[in-house]
Amino acid sequence: MERPKIKMPAGALIACILIVVFLLACLAGGILLVMSGGLHDLINNRSASATPAPTSAAPDPTEPAETETVSESPDATPAPDNTNKPSSSLIIAGTQASPDTEKTEIIARCLEAVVSIDITMMNGSEDVYAGSGSGVIITQDGYIATCNHVVEGAAKVYVYLNDGTRYEAEIIGTDSVTDIAVVKLKADGKKFSCATLGSSSVLKAGESVYAIGNALGELSNTVTEGIISGLDRDIEIGGQRMTLLQTSAAINSGNSGGALFLSDGTLIGIVNAKSSGQTSSGATIEGLGFAVPIDLAKPIISDIMDYGFVTGRPYLGVTTKNVSYGMGMFSYYTYPQVISVLPGSPAEKAGIQENDVITAINGKAVNSSAELRVTINTFSIGETVTITIQRGNSSFDVNVTLLEKTSE
Repeated sequence: MERPKIKMPAGALIACILIVVFLLACLAGGILLVMSGGLHDLINNRSASATPAPTSAAPDPTEPAETETVSESPDATPAPDNTNKPSSSLIIAGTQASPDTEKTEIIARCLEAVVSIDITMMNGSEDVYAGSGSGVIITQDGYIATCNHVVEGAAKVYVYLNDGTRYEAEIIGTDSVTDIAVVKLKADGKKFSCATLGSSSVLKAGESVYAIGNALGELSNTVTEGIISGLDRDIEIGGQRMTLLQTSAAINSGNSGGALFLSDGTLIGIVNAKSSGQTSSGATIEGLGFAVPIDLAKPIISDIMDYGFVTGRPYLGVTTKNVSYGMGMFSYYTYPQVISVLPGSPAEKAGIQENDVITAINGKAVNSSAELRVTINTFSIGETVTITIQRGNSSFDVNVTLLEKTSE
C-alpha cells in the first residue's frame, strides 16, 4: 500500500523562504560591520603613526580639546607644512578672525597722547565749570596743543589723561587767527606719552584717518574713523577765514582741540570744527569735519612755546569784552569795550584807555571782540589805522600805528 504524500501549504513555504533570506542578510551585515570597524582602526593607526602629535606647543584655544592621546613614533615622517592653509579660527563656526593687531596697537598709542580738557571761568567771585574740549600732548614734558576757542577766557584748565589722571594746566599762549592754543601740564619732572608729528602737505584725498577726542564733553577719547575728504578748504569760523583739512570721520561737540591721526599714527591735524544741521536752503549737512593742518599749526605752536605769542603779527595791545552800548530802548549795539591796555603797546601810544568802546576801524563797524581781532590781523606791521572810540558821551577817532609784538 503506497504511503500518502504530505504537501506543505504554499503560504508556509513562502514564510520559510523569507526567514532564511532575513537570516542571511543579518549575517552579511554583521560581517560588513566588523570589517569596516577594522578598516577604520587601521586607517587611524596609520594616520597616528604618520603625523606625530606635538609635545611642547601650547594648545590652540580655538581648537576643540582632544580626548585621545596619540603616542609619538620615532620613525614617523615630519608633519606637512600648513603655512598656506587658512587659520582654524576662520573655519570653526562662531569664532572671529585674528584681529588686526597693527591697527589696534597704533590706535592704542594715539589714545595715550590725547587728553580731555575742562575749563572754568569766573562768575562774580565764584569759579564755575564753563565747558569741555580736547587736546593732544606734543612733548614728553607735557605741552599740549588744543584750540584757542577751547581755552579762551578760562580761569583754570584741567586736563584728563587717557587713564583718567587729572592735572591742572597753565595757558602758555593762544592764537585766534589759526584757532591754536598751547597749554602745559603742571607736573614738573614727569614724562608723558606724546604724539608723533606728521606732515599734512603730502596728504591725498581718500587717505584713512582717525579722529580722537572728548566727544560731547563726556565720552573721553572716542575714536572715529574716516578719510581725508578734501584739502585746503577755505572755511570761515567765528568771522575768521581758515584753510583747513576736511574729513569724513565723525566729529562731535567736545572734539575741538583733539587729534586727527593718519592711519600710520602720525598727527596731521588739530580738530577744530564740524558742520551739522541744515543749510539756509534746507539741505541736510552730514559728515563734514575740519582740522587745522599740522604743517600750518607747527610754527604757531613753536612760537607760542618759545614766546607765548605768535611772532610776525600786527597787534593793537588791548583786552576787550563785548558790551551793549547806545541810547534809548531800541538803539543798543554790541561793541568791544577795552578792559586793559598793554603798557608800551600801539593802543597806549595812541591814547586808548580802559573802558573805551571801540566802534569802528577805518570807518567799518566792529561789533565784537572776535571781529576786532580778525580785523586787526588783516593789516600789516607798521600800517596806520583809524580807530573810532566812544568815551562817555564823546566819540572821536585816533590813529594807531600797528607794531609787531615782541614780548608777552
